Amino acid sequence: MISRKGLSRKPFMLMLEDESGEISPVVLDAGLASSDKAIIVLDEINDTTWVFIGRAVDMPTRMHALRLAKSLRKSGYTIGNTNIGMASANLVEMLEKDDSDPEISAEIARFKEMLTRRWRFEDRFLAYDARFEPTEAKAPEPVAPAELAKPETPTVVATTVEPELPTPEPIEVTSDSVVDQKTAYLIYSAVKNSNLVYTERFERDGKMGVKIEAPGVMVIEAIQEGDSLMIEPAEFGDSDEAAKIKSEYESWVGKL
Repeated sequence: MISRKGLSRKPFMLMLEDESGEISPVVLDAGLASSDKAIIVLDEINDTTWVFIGRAVDMPTRMHALRLAKSLRKSGYTIGNTNIGMASANLVEMLEKDDSDPEISAEIARFKEMLTRRWRFEDRFLAYDARFEPTEAKAPEPVAPAELAKPETPTVVATTVEPELPTPEPIEVTSDSVVDQKTAYLIYSAVKNSNLVYTERFERDGKMGVKIEAPGVMVIEAIQEGDSLMIEPAEFGDSDEAAKIKSEYESWVGKL
């Protein structure tokens, strides 16, 4: 479950299809794990990146999907404002042509069984298990007041007492979602403007952070402090590509 990584949302599962080197998100479907398909599943529930290569897939697509799965295991994939599957703990490669191996055959069977479960969806492609969806507590039903017996005496003296209203306690608003969005925007900006990006999560002095490296472009560290994301170096780097990444990131953050 993704909460192990400190994210403030429910864990998702995202399926990607590799068609001759073109990667695109698809609706999670066990039927796509077929002999002519190359698919990657970013599984935040099991903290795993799965890659399935059908036996009829050609060699270039097969090699591209395997390389891409290793890269996505580190960087994740962004849908809208949400980065899915970054820094997965596990990578499972399943080549259908090797299913005579009992271990690979068992992994493929477990993978397909997982895909056949009943999933719910957000943003069309993000599948999630309803067990991880937060539930709202039902408000208690109002209780009808008991009828008061009429006084036997004919004269009633009524006294109006204005109750003292308690001062409401301030509601604490957490900033996890804000800083998580800023982190996702930073990774998205780097991926969009670089050919290759490596990411690594870390914890330093009790604060979560991420290291982002685009070979030949930049190496930066971003540390979460409250609702702020502290980036070093602040200029991202000296190259034109680094400047584009910085400009794109600041444009996204400015919309928050």
